[in-house]
Amino acid sequence: MSPSAVPHKPRVFCLYPIDDSVKEYAERYFDFTCEPDPRVNQWKEQAEAVMVRSNKITPSDVKSLNPGFKFVGKHGVGVDAIAVRELSEKGIRVMNTPGVNASAVAELALTLSLCLARDVASIDRRIRSGEVVSKAEGGLKGFQLSGKTLGLIGGGNIGYQLGKMFYGSFESKIIVYDPHLHPSMIQKWSDLLPSSHFKRVDNLDDLLKESDVVSIHVPLLDSTKDLINEEQLKKMKKSSILINTARGGIVNEDALFKALEKGWITGAGIDAFSIEPPSKENFGKLIDHPRVLSTPHIGAASLDVIRITALAVVEHLVEAFRGDELRDVVKL
Repeated sequence: MSPSAVPHKPRVFCLYPIDDSVKEYAERYFDFTCEPDPRVNQWKEQAEAVMVRSNKITPSDVKSLNPGFKFVGKHGVGVDAIAVRELSEKGIRVMNTPGVNASAVAELALTLSLCLARDVASIDRRIRSGEVVSKAEGGLKGFQLSGKTLGLIGGGNIGYQLGKMFYGSFESKIIVYDPHLHPSMIQKWSDLLPSSHFKRVDNLDDLLKESDVVSIHVPLLDSTKDLINEEQLKKMKKSSILINTARGGIVNEDALFKALEKGWITGAGIDAFSIEPPSKENFGKLIDHPRVLSTPHIGAASLDVIRITALAVVEHLVEAFRGDELRDVVKL
């Protein structure tokens, strides 16, 4: 076979480590360079496409990209660390992977909800410290989730999976606030739940006032930054818990600490902080609070989901370079 007949393998760089099986799959289609290979730092000069997870692509990076750069494949959904507008202006398409990690994130939100409802983490900490906690005392703050109302800020793939879990396990009523909910998702909700257990509201306040568990599943945008602040926290039930497995910055952490101290709400599960990974240096008072559970943005970070999502990114790029219709293109 002459050199001209050898199919061109696009230069693709992956800026985060991936499973060997995914790497081997990518190498079938691409001239592939992946972390921890030090040559990955040459992506701006050499890549035709790049795979990113929590990596940033800044406007300055976009200015430095080589003329042959075509695609960004985003592991996961959130693109707040990616200069999508600047990339789009250069004709570069950004594709993410909605729905692939939805069940994993929903499972973490459910886990945080259950642990807070039964005060599991706080009791465990006390026992570990040497304190003797009696059955009677340990049960003073716990409550069941059965029959409680789940409020979802965001009714897309992750919210839908969590709603399905709450309804199936606890016969919960589900309230959804999502001004941008796609008609196909509205239909999925209608098919899943009877009208007696589902309500979609146009006003966030209505959700906050009625929900026992409020779980956030929206991207970080100008319109969602500090979406949950003092004003909103005061409107929640005093017995309610707040879960954020979406993005840091949607919940104002100072306001959340104040809400817990003043008893405006009863607990919070935080998987997404405005500065990550979370540390006691930045969020000491909040992390130390007995009614807070903190995790370092691990909602979609289980080993199986990481592999599946990375594989989905590779498949998106394979299709893109093949000339197929692009899937999951991020729109401004």
